[in-house]
Amino acid sequence: MKSIFEFLQANWSDILIILVGLSAVGIYIVQERRKIKDAASLVVLQIDELQIRVQEIQSYITEQGLNFNAFYESLPLMEVNYWNKYKHLFIRRIDNKSYNTFNKFYQYISCIQEQQDLFRNLLKNYFFVKQSSISNVEFNYICETLKEVESSLISPEQLQALLDSIPKGNENEKENEIIQQTLSNFFAQLQQKNSNIDAERFWTIYGNKRNRFLTIVNNNALTTYTPMQVFTTLQAVLKQYVLLEIAGTDGYRKLCKIAKITNK
Repeated sequence: MKSIFEFLQANWSDILIILVGLSAVGIYIVQERRKIKDAASLVVLQIDELQIRVQEIQSYITEQGLNFNAFYESLPLMEVNYWNKYKHLFIRRIDNKSYNTFNKFYQYISCIQEQQDLFRNLLKNYFFVKQSSISNVEFNYICETLKEVESSLISPEQLQALLDSIPKGNENEKENEIIQQTLSNFFAQLQQKNSNIDAERFWTIYGNKRNRFLTIVNNNALTTYTPMQVFTTLQAVLKQYVLLEIAGTDGYRKLCKIAKITNK
């Protein structure tokens, strides 16, 4: 007993270093196990959610084709591909068949999401082009209506013609010149003060044009186009997807066990 005490007393610093090292190793092992457990949980939960979401997308395909409105409104399937992010942690923990099945599953999901993104971008571009077209037509209507309203005002040419129509007799030539100059100044001031258009008349004419145009547009005058390739690709991917069994694989059950998800 005395020798053990003397040994500990003589080597306490080395023993402390060993204990610290073992503690660090233990903490690392615990952290790695927690990391693997959390990763397995994320993958399993995402797979379960994706299967539900794909079932919803499958319901959008009917005998008439794809319900594009429902497909457009569907949420993106995933923001983060947890399998790609963490599969290196499980490459030695699950069998090759399960590993390949997971790869195929996420490939199909990515392909479906690509069709979602493509369709959304097509519709967004259509909305942008439609709005631009409407804005261009309305701008043309504004210019046309302004010209139409301004044409009803007295133009400088009309004023000059009116001035020129004043008789220029020889007897009262000086008096006529004074009258003509006075009228010229008066008309110039009148033109400056009344340069504004008749706003009420402008908005009435422009409103009628715009309302007729919007009525036509809102009655599907502009054709929306969706490439059939979106529907064709989606249908082909879903046919491959339904043949894939993932929840019944040994790898899926192994991930559930690692994640300690017991309701599988």
